[in-house]
Amino acid sequence: MLDVEQFLSSFEKNLLFTQQMAVVNTIDTRIVFFEDSQQISFVSSKNESLLIPEALHATGPNKIVFKKDSGNNGNLSKFSFLWKEKKKVIEFQFQMGSGRYVKKIQSL
Repeated sequence: MLDVEQFLSSFEKNLLFTQQMAVVNTIDTRIVFFEDSQQISFVSSKNESLLIPEALHATGPNKIVFKKDSGNNGNLSKFSFLWKEKKKVIEFQFQMGSGRYVKKIQSL
């Protein structure tokens, strides 16, 4: 359980950092999701990869690009993490035009 909570916290922090680096460094940054290996890479001034814990199953787009200067990604992409043991789905849904996201936790 602690692994999952640490992963979700790290995911959220890396997501924010990657988005902010697009604005600060005026370069496009991206999040790359490898569904087969259940791994997520954050590509910015520092590159970091997170291995998704076995207790979770992730779904989402193959890649999200944050535009330089604004940090917007231009679409309504969503990462979802199914936590079967706890019967929950944790979603990070991006909002159109703002570059912001909404985190939702739903019981199954």
